[in-house]
Amino acid sequence: MPGTAFRKAVLALLWTMMLGAGSAKAEDTIRIGGLVSVTGGAASIGKIAETAWRLAIDEINASGGVLGKKLELVMADTMSDPTHALNEARRLVDSEKVEAVLGPATSQETVPTLAVTTEGKVTQISTAASTQITVEMAPYHFTTSPRGANQLIPSIEYALNTLKVSKIGLISDNGGAAKSAIADIVPYMKDKGVEPSGVQEFTFRTEDMTPQLLGLRGSGAEVLVLINSTGDDARRFLENRMDIGWDVPVLASPTMTTTAVGNATVIGHDPFEGVYSLQFEGLTYCDGDPLGRSLFAQYTKRAKAAVPELERIGGPASLQLYYIQPYLLAAAMNGSGKTDGPSLTDWLENNVQTVDTIVGRLSASTSNHFLPPATSLKIVKNPDQPREDGLVERADCAQ
Repeated sequence: MPGTAFRKAVLALLWTMMLGAGSAKAEDTIRIGGLVSVTGGAASIGKIAETAWRLAIDEINASGGVLGKKLELVMADTMSDPTHALNEARRLVDSEKVEAVLGPATSQETVPTLAVTTEGKVTQISTAASTQITVEMAPYHFTTSPRGANQLIPSIEYALNTLKVSKIGLISDNGGAAKSAIADIVPYMKDKGVEPSGVQEFTFRTEDMTPQLLGLRGSGAEVLVLINSTGDDARRFLENRMDIGWDVPVLASPTMTTTAVGNATVIGHDPFEGVYSLQFEGLTYCDGDPLGRSLFAQYTKRAKAAVPELERIGGPASLQLYYIQPYLLAAAMNGSGKTDGPSLTDWLENNVQTVDTIVGRLSASTSNHFLPPATSLKIVKNPDQPREDGLVERADCAQ
């Protein structure tokens, strides 16, 4: 039998080899934090976000990775709670040593985390759309959602110029993005010579918005403009609208579009009658546009093959704003040759418009980190019935 000293030497050598292997593995990866509500009230968003991130990261790694390394996703659960989101952001940045953070999904979860990523000089890409989030407040934060007011302006213009109505009712959830959007759109409407016939707000993930809808019907609204953050609330809106037998036309924010396929599997297609909504131009078509050639159509084919439960969780469009986030990080890292927040921010501010994404061209500047420009959203009809390549029909094709 070997002596004690020999055994200790062998154990020490093995331990050193194990540590070395672990270090080599760490050096071969770039760790990216995924901060989203895996549990809690917004867990349905979390499932969509994580699915999209993993799909994109798997594709990036299969194509050679970033800076010669593989991306590694480190998930963290906000539990749909701003305080927990803050704590998990600290864990990702301080303990997990991530190079960048994806998420959270909502403004109320995102705002508390910005102090952590700003202090750590870590790039963060979320879908928060609150105008409270400024470049001065969070210099390394970007969002793949349009600015709140930009989610409403096309709807107001369509109501006035195409539907030719002037009694417009506004309804929103009580999240930060929706609140700021409503606050911005009311003066915009007044500049157009109209005021809302009524303004109603419902609680995030409400069980019933019938009182709000009845209030708007009582205001004489000829069309409803909706902005909200979750597919569950979009579905509840449609159900309650049917419950009270009100066939008023609806102009809804992109959430309605991206969750329409999934919601239609639950409530059917009838509740979508008279519903228009917004979608990124890259996900829309007009009669005569070729089938299956767009970047989104090609992504749809890959996503359906890679994610068996894709239709159940909302369809290809539901992943879009999360799916493009790892690709933006990869482009910035490869383009700058670095992974730190200041370097990635500088690259995105100057070059993001060169990145082809499934939603279309994006833009940024030293004063604006809302990546989708105002012109990126188009009114669509029948959002619950995309054609076979995943695109939805534009409502303004004849214009």
